[in-house]
Order: sequence, then structure tokens, then C-alpha cells
Amino acid sequence: MVLDNGRFLTQELANVTQMLEEHFRVVVSANKIAANILTDWLDEHKTVNKKDLAKVTSLEEKGDELKLALMKKLADANSLMQREDLLRLVHYNDKLVDGAEIACHHLAAIMDSWVPKGVLKKKLLELGSLVMSIVTEQREAVRFLSINMETSMKKVDEICRIEKQIDIVQRDILLPLYTSGIDLAKILRLRDFVNVMEEIANLSEDAAITIRSLSLTLHT
Repeated sequence: MVLDNGRFLTQELANVTQMLEEHFRVVVSANKIAANILTDWLDEHKTVNKKDLAKVTSLEEKGDELKLALMKKLADANSLMQREDLLRLVHYNDKLVDGAEIACHHLAAIMDSWVPKGVLKKKLLELGSLVMSIVTEQREAVRFLSINMETSMKKVDEICRIEKQIDIVQRDILLPLYTSGIDLAKILRLRDFVNVMEEIANLSEDAAITIRSLSLTLHT
């Protein structure tokens, strides 16, 4: 993946963006685990697999290693005009991996003795699907910067659209949750899970703004 159109192409930028692509793969993998845990719980009443928790923790650790390597590469670079925006993307990616790990542990704390039903189940499944979509769109928006600017900007627009949907779904979850009559501890844990997922969406929207900024420096 190369973020520019050749006008600012340097070996430094090529190296950084290759590492950034690897960082994105970690983000998507971690969030996919969280989404699968949620779906398995709601649809099949499965509890979390300890191997999945270990895997998402391993991905978080790998993400930290890639973050540090990227930050060092950017600090050592001599001629990157896009350094600040690239650092922002690294930061957002790091937070997205952290969010996926936290979401998994929130679910693990409540799924042994209770499974949501009805509207609450439907909306939670919708939330998981939307969060997976917004993270994927973020990765694709960056990938298409060098391939097709129009497509990249459409991806950015889609990120913002999905984020608004997630805000609505979050509200649709909290009302039936608070009136569900389940234990307060479960309500608070599931609320925290929902808030983490909403924060992931907010981070993706922030990344979309950064991608727009990158487009100005890479294609002017």
C-alpha cells in the first residue's frame, strides 16, 4: 500500500505505509474476534473461548510493537510531509485494538449466566455488524488513497454515515437494557461494552477526518 500518487513518493513513505498496512490487519483481526464472540453468544449461547481472549491479547501486544516501530520510523524520517497525519492514524489504530480487547473482556464477564433476547439481542447484533463495517471501511479508505481518490473519499463518507447509525443503535440498546430487570452488575457491564463499541466508531470517524487531511497533502 502506498499513500501517495508518486508526487511525494519516497522510500521512507513506502516503508511507513507498508508497516501501517500491517497495523491495520491487526486492528481488523482484533475487532473481528470481538464481533464473533458477540455473535456466538447471542445466536448460539456460547461462552467466550479462552483461546480467543488470549489471541486478542496477543494481537494487542503485536499492535503495541507495531505502534512503537512506526513511531520510531516516523521520528527518524527526514522528509515526510505527512508525518503528523500518519502519527494520528497510528494512534487511532492503537486505540481500536485496545477497544476490541476491552470489549471482549466486558462480554466474558456477563455471558456465562445470561443471553439477551428480543429487541436487545437484535440491536446488539446490529451494533457488532456496524462496528466491524466501520473498521473495515477505515482500512479501505487508506488503501484507496493511492488507487482512486474518489473511492477513498466515498469510503470516508461511509465511515461518517455508519458512525451516525451506531449512535442511533447505541441509544436503541440502552433503553431496553435499563428496563430489562436483570442484575445491575450485568446492566453496567453490557453498558460498558456498548460504550466501548461506540468509542471505536468515534475513533474511526476521527481517522476519517485524518484521511481527508492526508488526501490534501498527497494529491495537491
